Amino acid sequence: MNFKEKPGLKKSSEPVSLSEILSPVRKDLRQVEVYLSRWADSASPAIRKMARAAFQKPGKLIRPGILLLAASQLGYRGKKRIAAAAAVEAIHTASLIHDDIIDGSATRRGEKTMAAAYGEKFSLLLGDFFFIRSIAASVRAISPKITDCLTRVTEKMIEGEAEELAHAFNFNLEEKTYWYIVESKTASLFEATCLVAAELAGARPKDKKALSAYGKNLGLAFQVVDDLIDITGSPEETGKPAFSDLREGRMTLPFILAREAASTRDKNKLRQLVEKSRNNHGHLKELFVLLNQTGALQQAYDQAEKLVKKSKESINHLPATPYSLSLLKMADFVLRRKY
Repeated sequence: MNFKEKPGLKKSSEPVSLSEILSPVRKDLRQVEVYLSRWADSASPAIRKMARAAFQKPGKLIRPGILLLAASQLGYRGKKRIAAAAAVEAIHTASLIHDDIIDGSATRRGEKTMAAAYGEKFSLLLGDFFFIRSIAASVRAISPKITDCLTRVTEKMIEGEAEELAHAFNFNLEEKTYWYIVESKTASLFEATCLVAAELAGARPKDKKALSAYGKNLGLAFQVVDDLIDITGSPEETGKPAFSDLREGRMTLPFILAREAASTRDKNKLRQLVEKSRNNHGHLKELFVLLNQTGALQQAYDQAEKLVKKSKESINHLPATPYSLSLLKMADFVLRRKY
């Protein structure tokens, strides 16, 4: 069951389908998929086999979709947009592979992770390959400024991952540290995706700043919704067990908000349940009830809603086109998605 259908939480209308949102750039996304399928053609047989498996079933392609929509909105339809979109998706894929290794995850989207399928050592090398290849591709096919942007965002994502790992199972994680991790790990790539599109199009400073704000706030909202889906989403839809973040040591926003809102008695109870849930999953229902009673789930959703509103407001000045409309709908999709 989706969290917006849970008792005590405000319901929200169903989102427009992602397929409909990305329809203005559907042909471009097919080119990106072809580009990625050939990504490792010149690599060693071992890397080539794993790379093809990694891109055999592409994900939602949200980030390359945003890049293509933004670039098209700004009037750029050159060939470099395909290479740039592929580079962004490769960086995202690399980060997921590394995340799964660190978390010891066996499944993602209902499928075996690369670590489960090929082992952690091979998967680590594949993630590294994707990071390096994406930068190399940007050097050859795009521009030095975009290479610098992708290099910086890769560094930031790794720093965010390291910071998150340093605070694993930290019940007292401060909210400002949470936001730093989220901005680094997730929002930075959304923001960079928009900045790359602006750079390709030679956008005005005003539009570049607007798209930067759109991407950053969208990325922050995306992660908060992810936090909620992890707690309340259906495992059949998400492809992973409920409370996976907690089991892997992440104190996400709902837990931080619950801790701050709870009475001393409930805070101690929350701490006990969190500690027990590391190895014993029989307390998850009780944990959900406590999170809901403190209002933390609704508060987290409200924060995501505010971030989405800021994201949309930042690009309201853009001319009305199928591309700008899809960018606005993408923000609504991020807020209301179920997985």
